[in-house]
Amino acid sequence: MYLSMNEQRLQAYLNLINALLNCPSGEESEILNANRELVDAGLVETMAKEAEMLSQRGDENAANYLIDVARQLAEALGLSSSSQLDFLLTVLQATADSNGDPQVVYPLLKENLDKIDDKLAVVLEEWATAKLQEVESEIAQSIAADIGNFSNRIQQLPLGNRDSNLEIAITGYNVVLTVYNRQDFPKNWATTQNNLGNAYSDRIIGEKAENIELAIKCYQQALQVRTHEAFPQDWAMTQNNWGNAYSDRIQGEKAENIELAIDCYKQALQVLTREALPQDWAGTQNNLGTAYSDRIKGEKAENIELAIDCYQQALQVLTREALPKNWATTQNNLGTAYSDRIKGKKAENIELAIDCYQQALQVRTREAFTQNNAETLLNLGIAYQEYRQFTAAYNTFVSAIETVELLRGNIVSGDEVKRKHSQEWNQLYLRMVEVCIELHNYTKAIEYADRSKARNLVELIATRDLYPKGEMPEEVRNELQRLKAEINLESRRLANSETRFLQETGFLGEDTIYINELRERYNQLLPFKPIQFNDIEKLIDERTAIIEWYITNDKFLAFIITSDPPLTPPSKGGEQESEPPLLRGAGGIAIWQSTPKDLESLQNWANEYLNDYTQQYPSWLIQLPQRLTQLAEILHIDEILSQIPSNCEKLILIPHRYLHLFPLHALPLKVPPSPGDLEGSEVPPLRGDLGGFLLDRFPNGVSYAPNCQLLQQAQNRQRPNFQHLFAIQNPTADLDYTDLEVATIQQHFDPSDILANTAAKKDAISNALLRNPHCAHFSCHGYFNFASPLQSALLLADSKQPDGDIDLQKCFTLEDIFTSNFSQCRLVTLSACETGLTDFTTNSDEYIGLPSGFLVAGSPSVVSSLWRVTDLSTAFLMIKLYENLQSQTSVPIALNQAQIWLRNVSKKEFIQWTNCLNLGNNWIEEIQAKLEVFNLDDAPFAHPVYWAAFCAIGQ
Repeated sequence: MYLSMNEQRLQAYLNLINALLNCPSGEESEILNANRELVDAGLVETMAKEAEMLSQRGDENAANYLIDVARQLAEALGLSSSSQLDFLLTVLQATADSNGDPQVVYPLLKENLDKIDDKLAVVLEEWATAKLQEVESEIAQSIAADIGNFSNRIQQLPLGNRDSNLEIAITGYNVVLTVYNRQDFPKNWATTQNNLGNAYSDRIIGEKAENIELAIKCYQQALQVRTHEAFPQDWAMTQNNWGNAYSDRIQGEKAENIELAIDCYKQALQVLTREALPQDWAGTQNNLGTAYSDRIKGEKAENIELAIDCYQQALQVLTREALPKNWATTQNNLGTAYSDRIKGKKAENIELAIDCYQQALQVRTREAFTQNNAETLLNLGIAYQEYRQFTAAYNTFVSAIETVELLRGNIVSGDEVKRKHSQEWNQLYLRMVEVCIELHNYTKAIEYADRSKARNLVELIATRDLYPKGEMPEEVRNELQRLKAEINLESRRLANSETRFLQETGFLGEDTIYINELRERYNQLLPFKPIQFNDIEKLIDERTAIIEWYITNDKFLAFIITSDPPLTPPSKGGEQESEPPLLRGAGGIAIWQSTPKDLESLQNWANEYLNDYTQQYPSWLIQLPQRLTQLAEILHIDEILSQIPSNCEKLILIPHRYLHLFPLHALPLKVPPSPGDLEGSEVPPLRGDLGGFLLDRFPNGVSYAPNCQLLQQAQNRQRPNFQHLFAIQNPTADLDYTDLEVATIQQHFDPSDILANTAAKKDAISNALLRNPHCAHFSCHGYFNFASPLQSALLLADSKQPDGDIDLQKCFTLEDIFTSNFSQCRLVTLSACETGLTDFTTNSDEYIGLPSGFLVAGSPSVVSSLWRVTDLSTAFLMIKLYENLQSQTSVPIALNQAQIWLRNVSKKEFIQWTNCLNLGNNWIEEIQAKLEVFNLDDAPFAHPVYWAAFCAIGQ
């Protein structure tokens, strides 16, 4: 058989195996090191075969010994196991015997999905590289052909992990190209280049932009051989593929890339005619239609007409009876083109779009094509919304949201795919909020706005199995994991059968219903359920108000929720907005609406603020007070506060998107009018406070929440005990006042577990949490990872490497936090830099950061920071916070009082206070030296950079 090894190397393998079998115990490493040139995948393969022969002879001890050595070598070489190599050799042999027949290869792949992972690509590369160097040229060509056929099959495999399938295919094609060069095997080389380009185009791992560039390069290479004259059909197919790559291209000018794609499709259609190759012709027509829809150059109206013509042409071949899935996709695309159409009457075009979407949904059902069902429902709902059929839009969006949330926890591979879907579903919830407001259904608008803010967090927890230990019984976590595994297994099993069944009948089978039943059971067990408005009302009393912001496409909204009916501000003279700035609902609901200009101002302000913070910190620091004044004006915070009754003493803020990054509690307020100014006005008087900052207006505290779902969970947690402290103290040994901070705070607790300096390691944290502390205080460095929020972390001992890099294995990451148990904790304090940051680089609704991790893990309250805080002011703000907590239980009140105190305290008062803390002479002298530049009556910490960074999140 062609897989047999070169006799000389095989004998060397056998000699080495014999030496290992006969050597004294413990000398194996020495023998292997002396024969390093033989230690490769071929040796592992030979060991596996020899072990099988030894077992057949009855020598089980020797067989087991050899299997164990082979396993260790496989791990050292990056191979998963000798059984994985055996599988590879078996499937290559089956490919060779059947010439790559899918009916032979696919069943074998399906039976061994557990062996098809990223390591199989390493196994393939290791084995093939060694093998091709050993055999004669003709045998190498035969092996390369089989690897190419195998790569084709696994690239198209609808089962298993798509990421791994593509990596294996890419590895296989690159191996083939070491044998099939352009000079000696031009046709095989070009075919492999084309297939490699397809694999790079679909690739999920790595940067999308880079993969597309690699694909374009492959197609360009292939077309050097696949010319119109020599191989017209192959040339046309590669032109079509090349066009797809240009359509997806990220680098370069979008307009230019679309033009290149259009040219490629037009070239392909010279050969791919309807008469000769109808299905390929229709597919290319569909692609060309999409390119025209996206086209930037030329008249938009003309481009849309061209797109519509292409889709209509394609539908002459892509019929529902013959190709239902492709037919539905093209109907969906045609609907989008009609929605964008400029020519003709808008109403007629929207009606045509609605008809196309409804047609597509006959095949794109929730049961058969769940993801596609949600996408087309979103398109249909938008069409209804633009047609001002708001009830139909509402019902359609309800169905779309049900489908999206049914998919919760399903594995969707690839960052680019996830980002695309995230943007689509954000638009879905956003549109739903807009429609609810149009229908004057303000309670539903609030519900869906809040629901959107919880979606990404719940999706992350479900996808990564980050079920909170402290909040969920073990049997429930186990059942969720079991259901998740079964859902993924069924998804893989049905991926092929769904398509085939629909192609044959256009209907769905019972198996496709079963997987959605599993999804329903899974969602019912998740601890996060959409909150209804009557439950939102229960989060407040007559002295509490909620302001929940929501940013839409053209404005931002502030939902104002109180126990009493909203107040009505005086009407403004002069030019009126097209929409009233305030909408009033039943009970204690008011919705303040901005203008589009306000939203533009907010976006510009946010961009400048964040750019200066990240790029020009000194400028950001100097301008912070002025910028907060600007933000208060842009948000119209005084107008919003005018709708809150004067008896409200507590305020809960629920920001949206980038608003989470700003200290809203520190917004400066205008001085309200005097009573004389209100004579003759029907407007009730505003709160009696004079100016100041937002937190000054509410003596019972200003707190934050990611959304009402998590706020409800936090409020339901009763944590009366507050005696046991767990603290992380200066693990990186570079925070000057952290030791003082923790030592002073520790005096309020008994017992206390302090992990100081080098003792603050991840294992030690796990052990300390087993003792169920009531307060967890992290006085250390923190950072937010924008590329991967789950890798945001608190730095521990040894986590900083000499080169400045961070070793995540030695950090307390967000992923670690999610799965930790803080079920007895009343407060988690993150006395560190940037611990309250979230991702402001995307348009996502998600609030995924360190605070949300601790809330999910069981703590009802988290104190975190919004910027790089200074060590001195932070230490004393924290000391004052814990001092305040000794006299009352509310974390927001204690924090706000500490912030007001720090902001207003004079140098003289501060020194007197520190003297009472019994800090010791050395500390007192150092603090006085730090404040030497100030006069006794100066307030050294009045600048908001010192006091405004920290937020109380949760209860």
